[in-house]
Amino acid sequence: MQVETLVAVPVVLVAFVFYLTHNRTGLPRVGKSGPLGFILTALKSITSFADLLDEGLNKYGGKAFVVPTMAGSFIIAGPENVDLFKSSDDTAINQPIFIDESLQLMHTLNSRQQAIPFSTVVIRTDLTRAISAFIPEILEETRLVMSEAFALPFGEKSTTLPLFHTMTHLVARISNRAMLGPSICRQEQYLHDIIRFAETLPIYAQLLTWFPRILRGPLYFLLSSAFGGPKEPARVIIPHLKTLLAEREQGLESAKTITDFLINLAPPEEIADVKLLAMRVLNLNFGSIHTSSIFGTHALFHLATLSESELDTIRHEIIEALESEGGYSKASLAKMRILDSTLREVGRFYALGVVGLNRVLIKPASLVDGTVVPSGYNITIPLKPIHFDESVYPEPYKFDCFRFSKLRASERTDLKYGFTRVEKDFVPFGLGKHACPGRFFASMELKIILSHLLLNYDLSLPGGAKEAPKPMFFNSTVIPDTKACVVLKPRVGQAGQDL
Repeated sequence: MQVETLVAVPVVLVAFVFYLTHNRTGLPRVGKSGPLGFILTALKSITSFADLLDEGLNKYGGKAFVVPTMAGSFIIAGPENVDLFKSSDDTAINQPIFIDESLQLMHTLNSRQQAIPFSTVVIRTDLTRAISAFIPEILEETRLVMSEAFALPFGEKSTTLPLFHTMTHLVARISNRAMLGPSICRQEQYLHDIIRFAETLPIYAQLLTWFPRILRGPLYFLLSSAFGGPKEPARVIIPHLKTLLAEREQGLESAKTITDFLINLAPPEEIADVKLLAMRVLNLNFGSIHTSSIFGTHALFHLATLSESELDTIRHEIIEALESEGGYSKASLAKMRILDSTLREVGRFYALGVVGLNRVLIKPASLVDGTVVPSGYNITIPLKPIHFDESVYPEPYKFDCFRFSKLRASERTDLKYGFTRVEKDFVPFGLGKHACPGRFFASMELKIILSHLLLNYDLSLPGGAKEAPKPMFFNSTVIPDTKACVVLKPRVGQAGQDL
């Protein structure tokens, strides 16, 4: 029997079970009717979820419909439900349970991440208040890692690098400078392990949802044993946590890191069992590496398509911001409006997927048009009608690095159009109480990375291409082309320097 047959038979059987057990929404769905149509559409959703969304939007307008997936029926609500999702108190339309299920935290980490979410409080309060204090460390690590990662081959004047891989390495090291400190973030084996963990977690989680719950634990054990999981980076994190706790008992002062903030708020059982605390560090690493590397890669791909005069305009604004504020600070980063605009445009154009405000229905709920959606299903809102609304965003299918900086200038405001500002027309970070609390740290980190790179390197695409590489899709997730490269050339008299 061929390998393809061995794989296809269980996949089809699983899909058929999902059809029988997860297709009772009473809502119209995309794809052909019947069990075979459901199965084929679910398989198609793995690589063509966006196309299925378009099919449903064109066919059903703003009415709710279903997209079959390998994890069951996914209810798509119209964009007019944004405020409903924002104001939800999680009693019916629930976000924490969706996160727990979609990332399969009971297997990939543990369910304490959502059940006892003190780490979210740490990010929202302690870390956000301490952003200014972290800027010098983030800048120092950025300078060091770029000087190493962008080193020229012998005799060459430029280097060509796979951008997503390179950006992921940069973000992992720079983020862990703040997370765990310099002694950990510069360990190459640790970086390899934490990157593999961050990259594979969402893939493993998606695969697990395709199978019955009874099989998910054994399947994750096999996947993580074969390809890596949390145990590899935890081998470094756990001893570090034990050292920090021992130093505290002795009354010794240590450099403040995000991990110190976690220890301050950790419940007693997580202090007693540092393996639990290590899972918190891993979870924060996943969020930081996953989000910032994707946003940073998209941004650099598009910056690389700009003309030299446009790049010089951005560099001039960066230099003015640094000179006016005496170097890197929250104030100078706030004045880098074009970089901020570029990052916000990444959030509009790509986000992290083609849907947003993902929730699970734990009780039946009524949508704004009166449609009652049943409990037990995932529900989401498509981003295309929101982020590509021509009445809000002229020429919505054009990626414009200057889109929001021009709006700020024309309206003479710094209160609107910022990268970290969430509103119903801009939802890559969610809305309301569940808006991503780490977006402020990510903004600081990305602006330092992008500004330092632009001041010290000329940036282009191979062959002088002027169109950014097309993204890749896995289920509803959008990621940059993982094989596409950029060309970096040190600027004469500038390499390694900031003004």
